[in-house]
Amino acid sequence: MERKELTSPGFSFSAAGLLFPYHLGVSQLLLEKGYIKEITPLAGSSAGAIVCATIASGNTMQEALQATKILAEDCRLNGTAFRLGAVLRNLLDVFLPDDVHTKCNARVRVAITQLLWWPRGLLVDQFDSKEDLINAVITSSFIPGHLAPRPATMFRNRLCIDGGLTLFIPPTSASKTVRVCAFPAGRLGLSEIGISPDCNPENRATPRQLFNWALEPAEDQILDRLYELGYLDAAVWADQNPLLSTVSEDSPGTCD
Repeated sequence: MERKELTSPGFSFSAAGLLFPYHLGVSQLLLEKGYIKEITPLAGSSAGAIVCATIASGNTMQEALQATKILAEDCRLNGTAFRLGAVLRNLLDVFLPDDVHTKCNARVRVAITQLLWWPRGLLVDQFDSKEDLINAVITSSFIPGHLAPRPATMFRNRLCIDGGLTLFIPPTSASKTVRVCAFPAGRLGLSEIGISPDCNPENRATPRQLFNWALEPAEDQILDRLYELGYLDAAVWADQNPLLSTVSEDSPGTCD
């Protein structure tokens, strides 16, 4: 009798802007429960790309949450528009280890949007250096006119912008991918989303509030709450998708 090979799913994180703590909370639960291991394939756009680099780096999600609060405070005091990219780059340079690119190679896919000659999504999964990885993450997060006072950015001699515009939740290299969305998937008309605010729909922020927080930094207590909600939503998904059954040939489920 032929033996069937058991495989683990990859995890893909949506574009989310400054809702980054939601993804951190989701990741904390998935790491705690053993769904994400050192070799688990990951993919992300914008904030999703940042959380993938964070997971691969070996830094803790709590450390990343504290770093997010530093970024948010800077933006609250000095403004977000046209300067978020520089603040984010400096923070990533301090926060990520020097060998982070080697930990991400062939494991983490960063989504970017190439503009010429027509907009199309690209996945980057090989990085030459820490700086190259950070450049990819910044490019993936480049909302025109928001991260810097220009409409696009150059990445590897290509004119590019935010990866979420073409690959909102990019595919991983795994045969199965659990898709994580920081916004209520049902309200956005998204299907086959594993973890999202739809997992715990009661007493949640409205989509308008979430979009506002995605573009402008929220207060620390809201960032803490986003982290907690991500953790709780992932816990609901984990209850419905036990680890042993998820590591199988069956497709990973979604929150009912």
